[in-house]
Amino acid sequence: MNNPQEPRLTPIDEWEDEATAMLDGVEYDTDLGLRMARDAIRVSNGELSDAEFHEKYHEAVLAEFGEDERPTKPEGFEDD
Repeated sequence: MNNPQEPRLTPIDEWEDEATAMLDGVEYDTDLGLRMARDAIRVSNGELSDAEFHEKYHEAVLAEFGEDERPTKPEGFEDD
């Protein structure tokens, strides 16, 4: 999955602290957002596929928002 010609994304050390501070007080699950952000970096780096990412967070997104309308839905993915 990894292409040696493509640069790898590496977040700065403080990104989680800064993201947590920015999201302090929002009504949504900050931890879910941070987990998804970490895995989005993994998708960008070729360590996780789009389909794996979508499936991994589908139930949590449904629980948090009542629907999963993310544009990452893989072809043939069946909602439960």
